[in-house]
Amino acid sequence: MIYRIKELKGDTIPVPQLIFSKLGIAEEYNVRVALYVLATGITDPDKLCADLKLRSRISAESALSFWAGAGLLERYDENAAPGAEPSAPAPMTWAEIAAASRTDPMISSLIDCAQTGFARPLTHIEMEKLVNLYVQEGYAPETVMLCVAYVASRGKRTMAAVLHELKVWRAEGVETGEQADAHLKLLALRQTREQYVASLLGIPDSELTLGGRKAIARWYEVYGYDDAMVQEAAVQAGPKRDLWYWNSILKTWNAKGLRNIHDVRSPVASIGASRNIRVDREAPSGNDFLKNAARRRSLKKKPE
Repeated sequence: MIYRIKELKGDTIPVPQLIFSKLGIAEEYNVRVALYVLATGITDPDKLCADLKLRSRISAESALSFWAGAGLLERYDENAAPGAEPSAPAPMTWAEIAAASRTDPMISSLIDCAQTGFARPLTHIEMEKLVNLYVQEGYAPETVMLCVAYVASRGKRTMAAVLHELKVWRAEGVETGEQADAHLKLLALRQTREQYVASLLGIPDSELTLGGRKAIARWYEVYGYDDAMVQEAAVQAGPKRDLWYWNSILKTWNAKGLRNIHDVRSPVASIGASRNIRVDREAPSGNDFLKNAARRRSLKKKPE
């Protein structure tokens, strides 16, 4: 059976592309609320709840908060002075969370996931922060749960750590559960690469600085180099075990378009690389210069 769109005979409304971008993470009632608001302009939670047959007023408020966080709606205070900045909504209280969890199973799942990851019961304040990530800030529940599990695996069992990590993820474009899963795989790969570089340096990976970790990520993800190229940089650096010295070598190779070991070990590249390393490691000291100058003067004074 093949379907096609029938000729439209009734009124139509424009639907922002933003709504389609959130279909993968929006709950069914969120989509219903968005379409209703677009068609009517009504944002009163009680009216939404009655007209759409939602399970509770909190479901309507949750949907409105979701679309405010996504950028479809904006919050404002009807009693505020003209031009005043919109005030952020008050976080959900413990009583509101308890009521919402009875109608939205995702809230219970979030709390259970966090308590399992932290290996302890959450306080009421922690529950409020956790649930408001989903209800008011528009984070996908799967993303929050994956972040909680990741943070807990790193030994950071606090909501502050979860909030910080989620902000980092959002800045890197991580929104959906699928994107969060892919991001976690990338983080695991980065950790493996950091451990490898640390082993070449002869230090534990915990001693790598944030700048050093970013440099390592750049070698692999921007330059496109592999472990063999990093090892080659370490070999050409000789006894100089310095991450930033290796970084200068790899940066130079990338600028010259050297992509693999064969390129690096070609005669032209080898001469240039060895010259650079020799100048850096074997530059004459001030004492050597004075000794050579004195030797040249003594040779000029010898009788013929």
